[in-house]
Amino acid sequence: MPAVADTGIPSLSQILAWGTKHLSQAAADWEVTAEHWESTFTNVHNGTLSPGGTTWSGVAADAAQERALADLVKVRGLADGLQEAATIARRGVDQLDYLKTQAIDAVNAARGAKFTVSENLAVLDTSGSKPPRIGAAQQHATTIAARAAALSTADNEVAAKITAATAELTHHGFSDDEDKTAQALDSPTAPADPYGGLSEARRRALEYADRWAGNAGDPHRANPDYENFGDGGGDCTNFASQVMRAGGFRDAGDGIDDWHRGDADDWYYNNGLHIPGNENSNTWSVAQANRDFIVNSGRGHVVGTSPMPANLAALDPLAPSKAGLMPGDLIYYHDEATGTINHTAVYLGQQLQGGRLVDVVDQHANGANNFHNDWMPDGSGFNGGSASSEFVHLTYPGE
Repeated sequence: MPAVADTGIPSLSQILAWGTKHLSQAAADWEVTAEHWESTFTNVHNGTLSPGGTTWSGVAADAAQERALADLVKVRGLADGLQEAATIARRGVDQLDYLKTQAIDAVNAARGAKFTVSENLAVLDTSGSKPPRIGAAQQHATTIAARAAALSTADNEVAAKITAATAELTHHGFSDDEDKTAQALDSPTAPADPYGGLSEARRRALEYADRWAGNAGDPHRANPDYENFGDGGGDCTNFASQVMRAGGFRDAGDGIDDWHRGDADDWYYNNGLHIPGNENSNTWSVAQANRDFIVNSGRGHVVGTSPMPANLAALDPLAPSKAGLMPGDLIYYHDEATGTINHTAVYLGQQLQGGRLVDVVDQHANGANNFHNDWMPDGSGFNGGSASSEFVHLTYPGE
């Protein structure tokens, strides 16, 4: 947020520049860090039980297992603190964005009534009205100041809550001697990079996917710059194409010679021509056509497939990562009835859910399951029969 003067009320330029991107990024970083901590210490604990697949027993085994369990319990508490901070940050984004809009609306209302709003939020009647509209100017100034103060206050409250949620991080360590000075696990203000080792193009794609996949409170979030092809699952490939474009993939084809939404070697959306009925190619929004374009154009290649059994409990929760997918790659789902690809999801990586490590995706699908959902289908139609999944590794620009 911009620095606010001692009065506690931000200036007009500070209101207009007020941002929440740092909170969204911090929330994403903290969630990934918390999950990484827990999964790492879970693996360490499991490793002491049967290192290399061999049962380990004896005094040394008991000591190692006891220590590993104690560390796991400790790190789960710390991870809970990071998760709480992430939740506070995400709620803060929604609250601050709303209050910023309210403040700007108040400024615009004054301007619409032909008042001038100065940098210090004073409201002046420069319309030349006789007599001057002093009362109306004061009313607008009071409303603007109240909403500006509410924005600043809310920002301070969010910061205080995050500080409280992460306070325990500075008081814990893993020293063998608990009486020694504890070493912090990590700085709450500088969490681990969730996209470490990935190309800048993939980072941009993943940031876009997390921003526009929606969440439990907003399961059908969609970028208003793009047409929404339907909350019933029809928007899945449109969303995946947006993620690819955010990662630097350029549109292919211009649509001029294609009057039925493009040939199989085209991939575009609203690329400046605005031809009626042909603003996007089939390959942009239709799952099967999208997969065929990506593979045939060399933008990606299939690294593995998996049958989708009628009993999804038999499905490997880590099948995509074992096939070699990287965060930012795509998963295509062939339906049960015809074997045609009818759903697309963006692969994100691994996450601990319900006590087990699973591969997760961002997607636009029916229901409140779009953000960091496990990769296994939730609804009918994609298991049993001819159903299967296909894992496609993308080659992002610059890789």
